[in-house]
Amino acid sequence: MTFAPFDPLESKTTKISDAALGALKREIRNILSSYVGWYDPFCELIQNALDAVEARGALEKSAGTAASYEPKINILIDLDENSLTVSDNGIGLDKDKFEQFLAPNFSFKSGSTRGHKGVGATYVAYGFNYMRVSTRVPGFEASGRIIGARNWLNTDGSVSNPKVEPDSSAVEEVFEKSDRGVTITVRFDDTTHPKRLDWIKADSAETWTKILAVKTGLGSIVDDASVEVTVRVCSQGKLTEVVTEGTRYFWLHRYAAKVARIRDLDAASEALFKKFGVGRKLPDKFRNLDFLYDSWTSTELEALIGASLDEEEKEVIRKHRPTVAVEFGFSAKQWSSFNESLKLRNSYKVLTAGIQLAANNMPQGEPVVIPLTRNIGRQNQLHFLVHFENYSPDLGRKGFHRELTDFAKNVARYITENHLVKLRSYLKANTGVAPDLIRELKIGDWKKEMLAHEATDPLVLNSEHFFKPTERVSITSAPTREQDVIALFNQLIAGGVIRGITVMSTNERFTYDGLFKVSFDLPSDLYSYDALSNPLGVPSEVASQLQGKITDPRVLEYKFSLDGLVEDFENQDKNINDVDLCVMWETGDLYRERYGITSLLIPENADQRQYHGVTHILNDLETGARHCELIVLKELIQSLNDPEGTADVQRDKYE
Repeated sequence: MTFAPFDPLESKTTKISDAALGALKREIRNILSSYVGWYDPFCELIQNALDAVEARGALEKSAGTAASYEPKINILIDLDENSLTVSDNGIGLDKDKFEQFLAPNFSFKSGSTRGHKGVGATYVAYGFNYMRVSTRVPGFEASGRIIGARNWLNTDGSVSNPKVEPDSSAVEEVFEKSDRGVTITVRFDDTTHPKRLDWIKADSAETWTKILAVKTGLGSIVDDASVEVTVRVCSQGKLTEVVTEGTRYFWLHRYAAKVARIRDLDAASEALFKKFGVGRKLPDKFRNLDFLYDSWTSTELEALIGASLDEEEKEVIRKHRPTVAVEFGFSAKQWSSFNESLKLRNSYKVLTAGIQLAANNMPQGEPVVIPLTRNIGRQNQLHFLVHFENYSPDLGRKGFHRELTDFAKNVARYITENHLVKLRSYLKANTGVAPDLIRELKIGDWKKEMLAHEATDPLVLNSEHFFKPTERVSITSAPTREQDVIALFNQLIAGGVIRGITVMSTNERFTYDGLFKVSFDLPSDLYSYDALSNPLGVPSEVASQLQGKITDPRVLEYKFSLDGLVEDFENQDKNINDVDLCVMWETGDLYRERYGITSLLIPENADQRQYHGVTHILNDLETGARHCELIVLKELIQSLNDPEGTADVQRDKYE
């Protein structure tokens, strides 16, 4: 069906003066300026299609024909033509709506739909230099295109308004087969955002299907199995296709090998406690998990964390009935691995840990960081999805009001710190980067390099006038950062408080802080344990057997707190199997979730010390296996100053 070319802006006023036209241009520019997200074109076209098929579903239900209606959405991403087409078999546009829906702030939708502010269609029409729309409803069908609208918007003066002109060229084949619906195509160029759809390097339907389930309304908060979604991608003349039954948000735990719902784990724990009392382990299906996950309604949320909420936060619950879902992975690398599997451009991330805000049954905006006040490394292992009802974000993708963002941050923090951290032991142990041969060979080469440097550039100070004991350290206050720990540790070595550890030179190119060797090259009595004169020593028989021995290089780490090392292990930045000794000021408390500590500052444990100065051993929490040696300087100094009192404190803390 043909039609006379029309100006979409005539829907705003029947008489457009220069002043009125200038005001309209400013209005449209303001709308376009709010669309700053790379996926905004996808979001707008897809949410319109979802609203259209839902509207038709309601219409078919009223007519008693719902059983015969199969809602379908088709998405064509043509990387060769740099264009995006979204087609649906939804409600369609009649003649009046066809001529009006592109005007700014002109909407036929209600507040219950995804898009109802009347700005999305305007963005699609005037944000591009090519937009084609076709519609089919009983008694009316038409195809039209608007060309050069973006360029027109950027010009001043009385250039004639772009018109939607009839377009008789063939429509999308999938649309042609529909009895009713809409298909819209936009093309990208140097004036649009994005400029090119191939910028992120996604070139297959499988990859794009995953991306759209994270970034658009295809990732619906409430699963909808009724809609058939087809994603097709044309790249270098090759067409790929993925057909998905339904829309739902992309959760990593749905694709993991071993997961458990948090409430199921809690119920199993409670049942075991009632039946057997303390100490009974849960069945294997709740142990060594890839992910823990759960979701809470607004009512459940109040029951879970209501005591932590202030009055303003409770008002948010009453007004917007938020739902909260979370997945808790054993490692931050699970998100990195997913992004790497998509094979996108370097460092480009589609899915990350953090808080994803949502409204109108779809994710909106970029994730925000979980503001933890303790166990900070956990923020990289958690993905929250917080959905608000009775709310739409600002125009385009500008985001959520401050009180809702703050609410989401606080709720994520309350749930994490009050509940989730207690469940960490049910997840897989994270031993850092996989212990593969390549990593081991790199460490071996590093050690050889430093041994060669030691041989060619030794550092020797032999003068008999130095190293006179002063019986004090030159640092006058407790360390506040890692650099202070390093300085104090080296003073204790030089002063003979810690004996037999020699620190090798290192470089900043490698993962770990440094290398050290353990030497027993001095008289054995200098290393032998004596409760009064040498409380940091080893058993005398060990000192005698190792007399004259020097070990190969070992890996040394410095931390202000042991929390830092545990977070490195959890984030897979470092491997627990590589570290031999960690020197720190204090232990923190993050280790309690995964590890045990044996204190060698308790006299009865001193015989477990393998070399001079070691104060603690980091153990596996379940098996008791030794992971690495620790020197906790704060507790070492306390023990030297008050051995009996410190021993009692150590028993209370570690036993």
